[in-house]
Amino acid sequence: MWMYIDKFIILLALFGAAFGQNLRAEVDQLTAFLNMDQVRAIYERYVQTDAQVGEIWSFLQSAETDAAWRVLITTPELIEISAFSEARGVSIRDYLNGIAAMLGLTPITRSVSAKSPASRSWNAMMDEIRAVTDLPGAEALARTFIANPASEFGQLYFYTQARRSGFTSIITNPDVTRFSAQLRAFGVDVDQIISRFQAFFGWA
Repeated sequence: MWMYIDKFIILLALFGAAFGQNLRAEVDQLTAFLNMDQVRAIYERYVQTDAQVGEIWSFLQSAETDAAWRVLITTPELIEISAFSEARGVSIRDYLNGIAAMLGLTPITRSVSAKSPASRSWNAMMDEIRAVTDLPGAEALARTFIANPASEFGQLYFYTQARRSGFTSIITNPDVTRFSAQLRAFGVDVDQIISRFQAFFGWA
């Protein structure tokens, strides 16, 4: 799941491109960095062969996860940004529904304890995923696009940045904090994920 969250952060927050390109073209440039076939192969191998990762996978399909997921997908700021991007040929809704279908979570409609040993195996999986996706390269490219005033991705970035209060309120929602606490107990570095997101937008 967390490699999908990494990708979601990039696709949601880092769309960018050269002068004169639209958002669809900008996203296409970034997806070249995201080798999803390799990512899925790594993910499936760990889920099938590592009991600790399998335990996390089962949790990601639970009612507790769905409650936190519904907080995200009903956030007004995300709905606004989804509409902004969809009008430009990029469907965040479809992307999120792909994750929902994989985990059996609520789809988006058009209306819109101590660490366990799982830490080592989950982190090893994430290291493998990061090695094949070159996320730093995608972020570096996106930052050049954000600096371009003609980039629609730059518009989306600042549009998202201006909605800090709505997005940061998700972190403190009770359903989300329960979800995050369980992931921490599994050894998933939730705080690093949040920190990366906040640092990119200058929200730290």
